[in-house]
Amino acid sequence: MSASSDYEASTVLELGARGKHRNAPFVLAGRTCVRSEAGGLWNEWTLAFDDGRQGFLAEALGSFTLFFERPLAPTFEALDVGSALKTGFVVVERGQAKRVARWGDVPEAPRTYRYADLSSAAGDTATIDYGDRAREPDVFVGRRIKLAELGLRPRAERPRFLRAPSGAMPKGVELWLAVGDEGELPTSGAIASGGAGGKARFRVIGIVHRSIKVEGERYTWEEYVLHAPAEGLRWLVVADGHWNLVETVEAGQVEETEEKSARLGGETYRFMSSGKARVEWATGELPWAVAVGDVTEARDYVRAPHVLSCESTEDEITWSLGTYTPPDTVSRAFGKRLLPKPSGRAANEPRTPKRR
Repeated sequence: MSASSDYEASTVLELGARGKHRNAPFVLAGRTCVRSEAGGLWNEWTLAFDDGRQGFLAEALGSFTLFFERPLAPTFEALDVGSALKTGFVVVERGQAKRVARWGDVPEAPRTYRYADLSSAAGDTATIDYGDRAREPDVFVGRRIKLAELGLRPRAERPRFLRAPSGAMPKGVELWLAVGDEGELPTSGAIASGGAGGKARFRVIGIVHRSIKVEGERYTWEEYVLHAPAEGLRWLVVADGHWNLVETVEAGQVEETEEKSARLGGETYRFMSSGKARVEWATGELPWAVAVGDVTEARDYVRAPHVLSCESTEDEITWSLGTYTPPDTVSRAFGKRLLPKPSGRAANEPRTPKRR
């Protein structure tokens, strides 16, 4: 994306829409589109409450986080990604970003600024704006929220994301879903609880082919990036015919132990593997900039039917939770007659009870 009109289409919300938070009415008064040096793209909405208060709604990776300003922050140089702060928050990302476009009533701010994103074990998130070295940084604390909780509805037009780099698909790669395919899948929270709960219609917006080298052997897989306007992003990941439905989790809620395990929500996951994950090819649209050759440090922990995964760079750490999903579930959701037959047994594949 390069033109303001392209940035304008990168949202599911509309300027001027009205909503409520805890019975307090507000209007979406302003919007700023921001892009990080690493290629991430997100929107920051200004909420003007009828009672005079101001809040901010971050629209990033298809999810929404409602922020209010809070005091106190460490210096930028004191931040280490993955380290815990005395405030109880963990640093999950730091970098420099540029405000590339804005609409409506938004606060005056430097075009380029340094920032840090934080996460806590309680599920809270925070962002620190180190915009002007001459003043104290601005700190905003919030929590992920659904549009329905704010009385907001996504607009009818499909949002536009960043185009994947052009390039020929590697030999031997076989795609089972296509960009534009739509299917009904569990919503957030239902994945972690084993599928109970509601469903939403997700659309395949992009596909990424990746590889990792573990103990001298290279493994490959495909990630189908899914988006639903009111639910955000999910991923369908397939390797050797085994599928996982994946959603991100707050990094602050994950605890890695010295016993090569990790804990989330009171459950312990055992270490499975680690290595450097590499992007080999991509197509469609993605909410972040991707280049062939991009590498992240990856670690996987297993507790069937889930796999808890961490990907990190020097400036960012991301955790996600995948749930083993039988091929026939994917087939029914997307109306596909033929999907690859699973090869071998996946580490997080549930064991089928023996029939007597």
